[in-house]
Amino acid sequence: MRAPPHAPAVRYPCGRSPAVGWALAIVAATGLAGMAAWLALGTADADVAAKAAAGLGLWLSCAAAAWFWWRRMPMGHLAWDGGQWLLDCGAPGPGPVQGRPHVHLDLQGCLLLSVRPLRGRPSWLWLERRSDPVQWAALRRAVYSPARSKAPDPAEATDAAPPALDGGMTTKT
Repeated sequence: MRAPPHAPAVRYPCGRSPAVGWALAIVAATGLAGMAAWLALGTADADVAAKAAAGLGLWLSCAAAAWFWWRRMPMGHLAWDGGQWLLDCGAPGPGPVQGRPHVHLDLQGCLLLSVRPLRGRPSWLWLERRSDPVQWAALRRAVYSPARSKAPDPAEATDAAPPALDGGMTTKT
């Protein structure tokens, strides 16, 4: 018996993960503690103010960027209908985003994906098994399925070879 040419349809919830939020908060707190220790143990009195300002500014920028990234994570559903991927955030606006997800990190119980639309920035998704344990295996099959989406992949569309300048004719030398 032959396997089907593509994975079955699946709809999986996505959103901000409290675990990722806590992990980012712990990393930020550890960075702040490390900076405080660095200032307390490794600086001369004359340099303390400048180093403290630079270190605090850098830490604050990194912590704010991490918080902003976490808050902007899409909330909705990632759906595979057997022919195309859709990221439906349910918000009023342009509608679902069409694009094939790319796996960046696979921890078996969690996936870090990016969905890049034809235009615009990619949407980053942190999917966890506990969000829908029944559909987890189907989601993983669909993400890793060799079946190609009906929609062109933006990365492939930009990587296409340029047209020949000589009208397609080749010459021998």
